[in-house]
Amino acid sequence: KLAGIDKGKRGPHILRHTFCTRLHQKGVSPFTIKDLAGHKSLNTTMRYVKIENKEQAEAVDRLEFGIL
Repeated sequence: KLAGIDKGKRGPHILRHTFCTRLHQKGVSPFTIKDLAGHKSLNTTMRYVKIENKEQAEAVDRLEFGIL
């Protein structure tokens, strides 16, 4: 509360979101993140990973320039 964090954003699940997102940003495989998070399903893991718009734009740029 003192940090000014929205009440809906507090709690243990925000740590899971941060953990999964940071691993993803560092290039860790989604399957490895799934295992580290203890998820049974990759779909569950991907709900915790926040993909930035910049990352999506870079993926499209790679496709357009034949880098993929």
